[in-house]
Amino acid sequence: MTFSNKNKFFQYTVTLDTSHNIFRASLVNDSNIYGAGDTIEEAVQNLEQLV
Repeated sequence: MTFSNKNKFFQYTVTLDTSHNIFRASLVNDSNIYGAGDTIEEAVQNLEQLV
């Protein structure tokens, strides 16, 4: 499962890592910068803290 969203500050993509059962929200232009979490909201919040 993958989808993209545009926040007012940055664009990100959310993927489900089925091998670890976590969501990863990563920047569209740099997938090395990402936040992970048990829910999509948690992953996005963790990403926002990094950006």
